[in-house]
Amino acid sequence: MSLSALSQEIDTVITLYEKVIGVPATRTRQMIERYGAIEALSKLVVSVDLQSGFRILRDRDQLDSTFEALIVRHEDLFRKNVVEAAQWRLKNASHLR
Repeated sequence: MSLSALSQEIDTVITLYEKVIGVPATRTRQMIERYGAIEALSKLVVSVDLQSGFRILRDRDQLDSTFEALIVRHEDLFRKNVVEAAQWRLKNASHLR
């Protein structure tokens, strides 16, 4: 997969999240602008903190629209530990708070 395909999916996920919460995801967009898509998503997924976007989309049965799912779909663009963290979160989603 390509970086441009990943970027398009990221925009789709952020737009979906913004519709759900009713406000712009300013911090997420700034983080992506500052670090780039791959590094920003990597930082979010390996963080010990579970992002609200993951929880909200999980609770709406939309795990396939999380950054974790994007990382798994585009695993060739990410470091192995990032892909493993994303897979772990998706596998254990119902137990995470």
